[in-house]
Amino acid sequence: MIKIAIIGGTGLLGSNLVRLFLQYDVKAFSRRLGDNIYDKKNNIIDFNNIETELSNYFNKWIPDIIINTVALVNLEKCEEDYSRAYHINCEIAIKIAKIAQKYNSYFIHISTDHYYNDNYKIHNEKFPITLLNNYAKTKYKAEKEISKYNKKYLIVRTNIIGFRVERVKSFFEWLLCSLKNKEKINLYTNFITSPISVNQLGEVLLKCYHKNLMGTYNISSKEVIDKYSFGIKTAKRFEYSIDNINKSIIENNSSNKLQRALSLGLDVSKIEKDLEVNMPTIDETLDSLYKEYKKYE
Repeated sequence: MIKIAIIGGTGLLGSNLVRLFLQYDVKAFSRRLGDNIYDKKNNIIDFNNIETELSNYFNKWIPDIIINTVALVNLEKCEEDYSRAYHINCEIAIKIAKIAQKYNSYFIHISTDHYYNDNYKIHNEKFPITLLNNYAKTKYKAEKEISKYNKKYLIVRTNIIGFRVERVKSFFEWLLCSLKNKEKINLYTNFITSPISVNQLGEVLLKCYHKNLMGTYNISSKEVIDKYSFGIKTAKRFEYSIDNINKSIIENNSSNKLQRALSLGLDVSKIEKDLEVNMPTIDETLDSLYKEYKKYE
């Protein structure tokens, strides 16, 4: 049976991966307990001493796969405190990469799509990077450093969407709650992404392990969409009114301390070719989320 270690088990991705991989020997390693993860699957560790803490577990239970989902994704917090962002997004990733190398585990590092701000809709893995903020800088630094310390690594650039099932709502949970309560919401027309559900991503990650893929890959939906259009599609799929969804735009100008990348569409040709699979469309991603929603409901 495959042994899978999820580092950061209470976040949006980590908690969902634990539930998705329950048929395997899966363990999470987190800073705290969480309402969205089974306590018996979650091991509390001190991330300030992560190499020693993980070694204590892995000396007895050696994982075949180690997935790093640890990240500070709040752009404002990253901008306020670069040292904290660097520690969480880069230093911890390097330490986990070293641990994976030590135990000869297949290392999957979840990166970001926050690297592009141009007139192109989609970007392949070799497209020039634009680093507009501390979040992007620290995530990209981690990508560069990981390859120095680990030879069996997979860096995943993605845009995940799903249910955190905890006190703090994910974007998608906020969107559905707002639609259900008929609250007026503003969604951006100039912020473009290629969202994929967390369960769809998890299934692809296992395929990558079995195929022994290494290097950097875009793993996302095969289509791009702006937030406003995604909100409209979501409302229609979940049978809510679209009347309260308003158009808005993000403005990057010199008066804004935080600059945001806006054109985050990903080209998935490489992963489709190497895995010989078709990545999901936006509608297929929403279908996946709808099935999850009915289960949690």
